[in-house]
Amino acid sequence: MGEDSSTDRFRTVFKGAGVVFAGTILELGISFVAQLLIARYLGPTGFGAVSIGVTIMTASSIIVLVGLDSGIGRFLPRYEDAASRRGVLVSGFQIAVPLSLLAASGIYLAADPIAVRIFSDTSVAPVIRVFAVALPFAALVRLTVGSVQGMQRSLPKVVVQNVALPTTRFLLIAGVLALGLGAVAAAWAYGLAYVVAATIGGYYLARHTPLLDDVDPVPMRRELLAFSAPLVVTAAMLQVLSHIDTFIVGYFASTGDVGVYNVVYRLAQLLTVVLSAFGFIVMPTISSLDADDATAEIRRTYQVAAKWILLATLPVFLVIALFPEMVIKLTFGAEYVPGAAALSVLAVGFFTHAIVGPNGNALTSIGRTRLIMYDNVAVAMTNVALNFALVPGYGIFGAAVATSISYGLLNGLYTYQLYRETGIQPFTRGMVRPFGVALALVGMIYWVTTTFFAVTLPLLVAMFGVFLGLYGVVILRFGGIEDEEIMLLWSFEERFGVDLGPLKQVAEKLHG
Repeated sequence: MGEDSSTDRFRTVFKGAGVVFAGTILELGISFVAQLLIARYLGPTGFGAVSIGVTIMTASSIIVLVGLDSGIGRFLPRYEDAASRRGVLVSGFQIAVPLSLLAASGIYLAADPIAVRIFSDTSVAPVIRVFAVALPFAALVRLTVGSVQGMQRSLPKVVVQNVALPTTRFLLIAGVLALGLGAVAAAWAYGLAYVVAATIGGYYLARHTPLLDDVDPVPMRRELLAFSAPLVVTAAMLQVLSHIDTFIVGYFASTGDVGVYNVVYRLAQLLTVVLSAFGFIVMPTISSLDADDATAEIRRTYQVAAKWILLATLPVFLVIALFPEMVIKLTFGAEYVPGAAALSVLAVGFFTHAIVGPNGNALTSIGRTRLIMYDNVAVAMTNVALNFALVPGYGIFGAAVATSISYGLLNGLYTYQLYRETGIQPFTRGMVRPFGVALALVGMIYWVTTTFFAVTLPLLVAMFGVFLGLYGVVILRFGGIEDEEIMLLWSFEERFGVDLGPLKQVAEKLHG
């Protein structure tokens, strides 16, 4: 591959990741405020009921897609003709839509037995029914995002998933709170938001993709299912990994404990924001590189993405892991502080994603879905065993330990599989050196702060500001500026007409 082609690849990755990152931040901000308000308003028990419904809908909507959203995201970039591209889209919808309707009907009818036999709480049943109605629309949103990913477009994904969905949900939740309604009304606020987002996504697909083009589609059901079939098991196992703890906590503890656990789980998930942004655009990019057998470019794309995922995530991880009680009090309130220890443990588990980069996306891009399936089966079974062993005696702290161990194991397996298959690994000097120095720096700052001062919010903000300033110096001094970062500065200057002369001189000096 030529230098110009390589430059274009990196621009695509970072430009796309930047768009998705901005959209993800917007979504998280809106969603976070909505969850904060509803958690404070409903309390742990009411929020726990809504969390159970959201978990059932989310897990089911992913499983019924049988991996087709990832399949579409991988296959669309590999075809140029309209008939084949339309065939990929039509085939995906022909499989996914009937499955989502069937699953929604089953959950709706089984709402009472689920509420009584699993959660011992009849008040959960109406909430489950609401989310069953919303399930097909949630599946359509995910299918739309997969289609947009395959078209290698970032903005439509941001509009549908990061703007329309959380904004509509926030407005509806605000209405619920203003009217003084309960958990069932809050569930409808969540559900109707998916209806709106699915409608917008459907409009985009109809107008800007070959889905409704006047051309005979090339049937792709067999190819899609051959690729996606292992992802069915993978998706199921990922849902076990992500959500089995919620069900086991609800079974052995209470709906209120589910509410507390879901609050700290959501806070810990903030650590995956940068990974999600890069992963969305890295997968189709690596897929197209793999089709060209451009192994060297795949390696650099992966390593540069992994470097910035880790360095961007580290400051957030340190705040959440070291000061969990303050983070919880400032957000969801003192009612949820009993989950502080669980939050620190979960933060460590989710941070393993940042350490190794978008390994799962990379494995999917090169077609190793069967390996992913094996890894996820092993980790999901480990997670179930650990949850059953730890939750009865240690409650939500035991669930957090089980989840963190499982995520660490999953990332270890993914990284090993990726290295064994391609020789690609995430660790470079530009990543490891600033990471190590930053950990030593934060250890010193933390020791000074907790030894000589009473930790208050103003002090924490001040010390965090000091750390960020020093952290930037650490990155530049010990991480260095690599060829790709120099290229991105030039690209930014060209695109926005901004004179980055002094900054480029510093970057080139550090690079040289």
